[in-house]
Formats: sequence, structure tokens, C-alpha cells
Amino acid sequence: MSLRLATLRDAPAVARVHVTSWDVAYRGIMPDDVIARTTAAWRTGWWSAELARHEWPVFVLEEPDGRIAVWPYGRRNQIVGFCHVTASRDLDTNPRSVGEIPSLHVLPHLRGQGLGRMLLDRALAELRHRGYAECSLWVLAENRLARGFYEKLGWRPDGGRMLYGGTDVPEVRYRIAISH
Repeated sequence: MSLRLATLRDAPAVARVHVTSWDVAYRGIMPDDVIARTTAAWRTGWWSAELARHEWPVFVLEEPDGRIAVWPYGRRNQIVGFCHVTASRDLDTNPRSVGEIPSLHVLPHLRGQGLGRMLLDRALAELRHRGYAECSLWVLAENRLARGFYEKLGWRPDGGRMLYGGTDVPEVRYRIAISH
């Protein structure tokens, strides 16, 4: 497994991981119409724009020989997970001292193997390198698996709550200290 920075040409693969992960993790939590609108084509466009900006890194985990990342319909994709890192976008935090993880996704059949932690560790190391003291992220309140994952790693809810983009699906914000 290798961990590297994503490039613009990785946008379709990152999008496929994102959509596949969403479909499994958010089914039954997020409205079906929101999941249906979150297509690989739409995500590819979104990730293409994000990666073209080169503003903040997106780290990808790549499986070099394609053995574990077989996609339906015979396609192989060597990217098995990704993590995006930015300064905090929340109005009640200081974007110079609080970073944010807007996205962390691993192919569903590979969860529980330490890949998410590997990506998260790299993202937090990047924020520490940039001088950040804390990191936050948002999790769907009903996503018990993700919440348990973050809590096991020391993340704690900080009281932040909001509804996910135009839905009535609640999210909770988690935070962790990352300074040296």
C-alpha cells in the first residue's frame, strides 16, 4: 500500500471511492434521493475542480497491483481510499489554528484494516507541519461506525451541530488536539 498526494488525473478514481463509500455508509441515514444524486460523474467534476485548485492536499492510498480493489463490471481501481485536509471552514473556529478533515473514505470492503487510520494520521501530520493545534471534522449523527472509529482514536464531540446540506440529517462535529 502506498500513500501519496492525489493529482488531477486521480479525480475519477477518488470520485468512485467517494460514491461507493457513500452508498454503503449513508444508506438508511441519508435520504435516498440525495444518495442517488451523488453520482460518480458529479463527484468527478467536483473532485476535478478541487484537485485543480491545489489549495489543500488530498491524500490517496494506492494498492499497487490492483488485487484488492476490483470494481464491478471488471474495472480495476488502484486507489482504495482518500483523505482531504483543509483549514477549518466553520465560522466559530479560527482557520489559522484549527484544521478540518472534510472527507475521509475507504472502499467499504476494506474497512477495519487500518487504512482510514493511515490516511488520517497523514492528514494530521500535514496539519501539524503547517502549525495547526487542533483538527475538526463533521460526522452524520447516525453514522455509528464512523463515530466509533473517530472516538477510538481520541476524537471527541465538541458540541457543534448542523444539518447536512439542505437535508434534515443532523451532523455532529468532532475535534482533536494535534499540536506537538
